Amino acid sequence: MTEAELLLLVHQLMPADGTIDKGTLGEAAAAPGAYALILHLAVPVRFSRTGMASASLSGWYVYAGSARGSGGIRARLQRHFRPGKTVHWHVDELTNAADRLLALAYPQGAECDIVDRLLRSSLFQPALRRFGSSDCKRCPAHLLKPVPDMLGTRYGSAAEPPELFR
Repeated sequence: MTEAELLLLVHQLMPADGTIDKGTLGEAAAAPGAYALILHLAVPVRFSRTGMASASLSGWYVYAGSARGSGGIRARLQRHFRPGKTVHWHVDELTNAADRLLALAYPQGAECDIVDRLLRSSLFQPALRRFGSSDCKRCPAHLLKPVPDMLGTRYGSAAEPPELFR
């Protein structure tokens, strides 16, 4: 799966105004809300925490997060995009190791709604049970991965992203 295919798929399931990358962080909403962080791990990351299964994570993932504090979505995404940060949340370990990072913002949105919509599509599955959702009673995980065999049969291949993503 390519970056363009995954981005197009997430956008089709959860429409957003545009894509945020390191160069457009300043344009992200300073309002509270939620976001879908799309990340790629070229090198496997060994992840292990008490109360979770251990796993070696590599490839493409979608992490659903919330930003309710000061600075809203923009501040939270600035943290995610900052390399070498101190690991505070589960996802920090992955964003520190990611070779590609993009985001879709949902002002006034909720992370569990993102997870719900992606899982209900049957095109995504939890990547690691309870990852990012240890305090959530609704979601099995806030880190999802695409289900490879479902993507080709339902959506085909997107060679070029639409203008919205350039």
